Amino acid sequence: MNAVPYPGYEYHLNLYQIIAHGSPEEQAAARESQRKSISEYTVPKGMRIEERTIPGGDGQDMTLRVYTPAGLPENAPIIMEVHGGGWVGGSLDIDNYRCITLASGTPAIVVGVDYRLSVPGGVCFPQPLMDCYAALTWLGEHGGELGGDPGRIGLHGTSAGANLCAGLALYVRDHGGPELSLAVLNCPVLTMENTFSKQQYPQFALGAPVKREGAECTYLGGFDGGRPSYYAFPGYCPDLEGLPPHYIVVGEYDTLRDDGLDYAVRLLQTGVPCELVSAPRVGHGFCVVDHPLTHWIHKGICASFRREFGMEIAEF
Repeated sequence: MNAVPYPGYEYHLNLYQIIAHGSPEEQAAARESQRKSISEYTVPKGMRIEERTIPGGDGQDMTLRVYTPAGLPENAPIIMEVHGGGWVGGSLDIDNYRCITLASGTPAIVVGVDYRLSVPGGVCFPQPLMDCYAALTWLGEHGGELGGDPGRIGLHGTSAGANLCAGLALYVRDHGGPELSLAVLNCPVLTMENTFSKQQYPQFALGAPVKREGAECTYLGGFDGGRPSYYAFPGYCPDLEGLPPHYIVVGEYDTLRDDGLDYAVRLLQTGVPCELVSAPRVGHGFCVVDHPLTHWIHKGICASFRREFGMEIAEF
């Protein structure tokens, strides 16, 4: 189906096609564009960025990156941020700009999680999720050491990071853990289904055409054709009751769009507060582009964090 990009997102919309099918020169230019979009940020005056080492899901050392805005009062709210990368890539560095934006705009202490990435025959579900659970549990017990309020913790994740946040919210509901004020899922992947949006915009496909060759299979540690755990793919959870408020962002041309739309509707039908933003004429992970639409999305997310944290709602 023909797609007309939102002005300013033309190149980003075609990045995945170029990386998958472009010439070596085009692929190198696309990767450089991605690198620039996530590395060109400015640290606000007085903001502290520091790292902590904590025990991960299997007791291994795991890094947290902590962003603390200047002038933040004691007992400030905490946002745990989980980066994307298809479970097999990405790092703390790719979300520096986003963490700075959330920390400044809320304001809050933002904590990025360096969870283990999945590798064939090695790390796989549930280990990345358990790393995130270990980080959340640590914040619930030690958030005060950062100057934060363990009673006001929110989640934010993009793509695979949004998947991990959604799975984490379900895991906390079922197994206990710090109370969550809000879970923000930006362009989430929530099922392995061949949804209508995947059929509608195949030119923007993100993964391998065969499931057994995709990142989903690597994350699961193999795929036998059965339905995976709903902690791995939360869209398969039969009952969403008892979850915290959610904020879901989808892109019109994102092949994962329908995962987010369906989950939002199910949350609302269950009685879980949920905001849904369908951003027009953009693709997956569009919020890496420095653009007024991206700024508007981030301002809305910060406003919702302020609301759920019991803070003053400023003009946005």
